[in-house]
Amino acid sequence: MSSRLSITLLAMLLFFNTLTMAKNSNQYSLTNETYKALVTTQQLMFKEQYSKAEIQLLGLLKRTNAGSYDEAMVKQMLGYAYSSQEQYQKAITEFEQVLALRVLSETVSHSLRYNLGQLLLIEEEYSKGVKMLEQWFSGESSPSNAAHALIASGYYPLNNYSQTVIHMKVAIGNKKSAPENWYQLLLAAHIELKQYSAGIELVELMIVHYPHKDRYWQQLAFLYGQQNKEVSALAAQVLADRLELSDGDVLLRVSSLYRYLNIPYKSAQLLVVGLQKGVVIDNEKNLSLLADSWLAARERGKAAAVLKRLAEKDSTGESDLKYGRVLFDLEKWQTSSEAFENSLQKLKGAKRGTAILMAGLAEFQLGRLKKAKFYLNKATDYKSEEKQALQWLNYLELIIEGKSVEQRAGS
Repeated sequence: MSSRLSITLLAMLLFFNTLTMAKNSNQYSLTNETYKALVTTQQLMFKEQYSKAEIQLLGLLKRTNAGSYDEAMVKQMLGYAYSSQEQYQKAITEFEQVLALRVLSETVSHSLRYNLGQLLLIEEEYSKGVKMLEQWFSGESSPSNAAHALIASGYYPLNNYSQTVIHMKVAIGNKKSAPENWYQLLLAAHIELKQYSAGIELVELMIVHYPHKDRYWQQLAFLYGQQNKEVSALAAQVLADRLELSDGDVLLRVSSLYRYLNIPYKSAQLLVVGLQKGVVIDNEKNLSLLADSWLAARERGKAAAVLKRLAEKDSTGESDLKYGRVLFDLEKWQTSSEAFENSLQKLKGAKRGTAILMAGLAEFQLGRLKKAKFYLNKATDYKSEEKQALQWLNYLELIIEGKSVEQRAGS
């Protein structure tokens, strides 16, 4: 049963209770004919035979006196019949006319205002709906959380974001776990008001409740980005402490958040813990994330250790190339040369040119000039590497020529 139909049913139950009381009341009494007809219609409504109920009510309405209590009760029942069939405009008309008669008890009228306000919001008549609900709130001693959320949903499209926030905070604050769309509405209002700190606190709460939903992590990353690095880092740590990091997916998201905030060392630490505990899968994707985090943190030695493992799993040769470049930066010429050789056994496409150039440079650093010249010449076949390869070849020729002169002078 939909939430709209559930609310209609609750309103009908209240109506039938009123119907019973009307039978035994002097002030609010029905004629015998009207009472019996409404009881019959009641049975049809409970059987969800709304069309039959509507026909009977329209016939009954013709037999009631204008402006009478009987007319108000029949029209009220007719409004519920229309509402149950999602003919909301017809229901609105009936309920408005009933209230205009001013013959119902205040208790019944009070309940009817709430239902009418709800229908007006469904039909996007926000100003009228909010006005009706404000009237209802003024006469309600303890509005429900749902009532606060309802009127907030009317204030939002009217651009009254302050009232949206006020009512949604009450609605959510009174519940341990509110419906997801309540959080979404409050967040939207906070953002419209540029209340970013409040928005961050709310999104953090939403992530605790819905840690696997991408859009909330993206929103949080954006909002964190509005803060300075120190505040963002602290906020991220507080959030991490509230999350269940034994869940691999959640741990990966927190790690990604740290990378977004340019805190790669923390990102790498989390991934290491996740891999050690086995909650993060030891696969190419996650090892690559770890290596990139260490590299961003300028921890080349730790990155090299990860890339060595990654190269053993990677059949494309790209990890060998990255591994070789890190080793080259660490001036480990021999092992970098071996890594470039391995990459060339697997690599295809334009990246072969990069591997060939780097292999030539590694050979140059090792003093193996003939082999360096061989690789550098091959690198000139690749447009992206040609200029750099030619520069190194010219430099290499000068060195070779210089050595030849030294040799001739020494002989």
